[in-house]
Amino acid sequence: MTNPKKDRGRRWAKDEEASADDPIENRRDRILAVAAEEFETKGFAGARIDEIARRSNVNKQLIYYYFGSKRVLHSAVMEHVTTRALEATHYESEESYGKSVQRSVAASFTKIQNRLYRYWLWEAAEGSDQEEIARRDERREHYAQKVAQIRRAQIDGEIDPNIDARFLHLGVVALIGFPQMAPQIASLITGMETDDPEFREGQKAFVEHIMRALSPPNP
Repeated sequence: MTNPKKDRGRRWAKDEEASADDPIENRRDRILAVAAEEFETKGFAGARIDEIARRSNVNKQLIYYYFGSKRVLHSAVMEHVTTRALEATHYESEESYGKSVQRSVAASFTKIQNRLYRYWLWEAAEGSDQEEIARRDERREHYAQKVAQIRRAQIDGEIDPNIDARFLHLGVVALIGFPQMAPQIASLITGMETDDPEFREGQKAFVEHIMRALSPPNP
């Protein structure tokens, strides 16, 4: 038995693909870009396929043809954003933890990382369980590598070995990411907007100071 809704979606997709001026790759990318903004500002529950379709200049049946459902579209967006963000803060085997933290501070001001921070908030607010977390295993491995960096730095005498490496990295992630997740709080405390160059320099200097303070105590 045929599915009328699915057949309509296929017909729309076929009609759309016939356009030589708008290749299928461009339309799919445009849908993902618009959906990323919608989910970022409204969350999963608040985002609407009708609005994503309108802003993408496609029929909503085409979105269902490409992605099947709103949940799959959301997962595709999260996969894309998370992948890009992980690439910006990827693990370098020969790099010190301090250097990787400096790169993370710089990356925190990029658009893709800002978007990821806001998705983290939506993940938490919408109560996503462990099975629904986008790129869960890769994110877990990414953090495991960062914790391993800290433990090597502790063995090498760069960081106090009495500090729990897991909670140290959790604190660093919070220190770097929180101002972007809650810019209004950062502004109230510092009197600066997070996109102000002075704020960026101040955060960078403070993180560097914290890293120096983590060295082992003098014997």
